[in-house]
Amino acid sequence: MLSHNGLYAYGLVSKKTEHLDILGIDNQNKVYPVSENDMCVMVSKVDIDAFQNRIKNLVSELTSGKDAVQQGAAELLQAHEQVIDTLMQDATVIPFKFGTILKDEKAASQMLQDQKENFQSLLAKFTGKVEWGVKVYVNKQALTKHLMQNEPKFISLQEKRANLSRGAAYLFDKKMEVEVKNAVATQLAQITERIFHELERNAFEAKLNNILPQKMTGKKQEMILNAAYLIERGREALFRQQGIQFVEEYGPLELELEFSGPWPPYNFT
Repeated sequence: MLSHNGLYAYGLVSKKTEHLDILGIDNQNKVYPVSENDMCVMVSKVDIDAFQNRIKNLVSELTSGKDAVQQGAAELLQAHEQVIDTLMQDATVIPFKFGTILKDEKAASQMLQDQKENFQSLLAKFTGKVEWGVKVYVNKQALTKHLMQNEPKFISLQEKRANLSRGAAYLFDKKMEVEVKNAVATQLAQITERIFHELERNAFEAKLNNILPQKMTGKKQEMILNAAYLIERGREALFRQQGIQFVEEYGPLELELEFSGPWPPYNFT
């Protein structure tokens, strides 16, 4: 069977990257630029049929939970990200989604022509900036305990309960359980909103992402914030320091902030 060759596209850069010597996603063909309108789309040759079949096989087998299958998917994603991270060291990058394939160099040039204004706008926006991810986790039990011990309302309710009969206390506990649950939810919402917007003040742009369940994070604490921030280079230390201050401020809640970056602006393209 004849191979069906095409180009795997990693992203767009504003200038040719000098002395680039890295292998593409297939670990065989090298990455190179296709230029048009003073912009370059970075690509590498790939056997389209072989690559798409590999992706289909991985997707269909992911539910099996086999470590080898999951490792194979991780390797492909890491190969894609490694190229973009390397480009990022020397140029502003507009990263493309994993699995972006173009027919040939003519198609790559046509894309640069058709999307010229959009790409130029994004390149101007991302110049001198990087993405940082922030995930915030909290121990909900610690927060519940903190409210029960420090919130006047709940201190008063606990004192009132001490004078109730056994049956009345049971009903009282059920009602208080709902009130505590609502209070915890309200407090978490306020903490989340405050952290997100306070960190946003040191960012050029910010975006909220979906909260991940504990079975995905593998943590005992619950995630309450999953956000991405576009940060100007030079303000990263200030951004991280502000996050550390939140950990100290909310110490009784066993708050944990997880930073990741710097990344290309995946969430802002």
